[in-house]
Amino acid sequence: MKNFRKFYGLAVLLSLFGLSCRQITKSVNETFHPNDSLVKYNKENSFKHNSVAKGITKSSSATSIQRQQERIIVKNDDTVDTSEMALKTKEMFKDIELLKQKQSPATAKEIKKRVNRFLKEMKLEEGGLKTIGTEKSIVKTKKGLLSTAGLALAQERLKKLLQYRNKEIIVYQSVHFYGNGSINLMLRHPVNLQYADAYEYRDGEWSLPKPVLARDIEGQTFPLSRMHFEDAWKVIKIYNEKAAQIEGAVPTNSVYISIWDNDMRWFPRSINGTRERFDIQFNDDGTLKSFRKAF
Repeated sequence: MKNFRKFYGLAVLLSLFGLSCRQITKSVNETFHPNDSLVKYNKENSFKHNSVAKGITKSSSATSIQRQQERIIVKNDDTVDTSEMALKTKEMFKDIELLKQKQSPATAKEIKKRVNRFLKEMKLEEGGLKTIGTEKSIVKTKKGLLSTAGLALAQERLKKLLQYRNKEIIVYQSVHFYGNGSINLMLRHPVNLQYADAYEYRDGEWSLPKPVLARDIEGQTFPLSRMHFEDAWKVIKIYNEKAAQIEGAVPTNSVYISIWDNDMRWFPRSINGTRERFDIQFNDDGTLKSFRKAF
């Protein structure tokens, strides 16, 4: 029954958010295929019930029987009333059409709320979609660490800051790559080498410099030319692969570079589980250097 519900949830969401009005109608027709629900949605936004049942299919766990007279689908010893689903879906589309006519900036948000209400009423999956036949969630890309291309672009844009034209850019103390897609770092001042400024990268742009109180600046610097922001993806990937092997360990979506003795080191450098703790180290290019159990 879980897979069956996921199929309907996936089809409804894709039809509502990824397609135009005509494509929505087409998608509904495909979603409510006569072999699955005995219901169709015609061009005038009305539903027609099929007159012929499509027979009997078998599943590995139980026999799946479609009963047209009762308009009920039996799937793996569970049931879904397709007549109720048809009615609720028709009401949902009617409400969506009314919302679209308002042409309000909040229309998209209201449509999403209406869809979520439909999913809740039909006891379908809400929230993140899941792949058919598996419990693993689809990775969301709306928010999170920048892609490798995005990280490389951030570094290129940093190199083009006007105040560093024809000057070597020296990173001071640390570079933080956050799960919300932002990057925070400090750079040695382009003129007064005893000063440092903080910068933030957000929404594709670097901020204006903000002065910071710098200490031991000589021992905590590293050339930008010798680091590659896209290596942050390697560090996260390797870290999370190792964390998945440790009971109780939590994956990460943010990493950082720490600089001292004029050398760079990737962090985190440990993975804590509920029963064990492991030390993990990375090379400058983000590849795995060592991974061992901490005693």
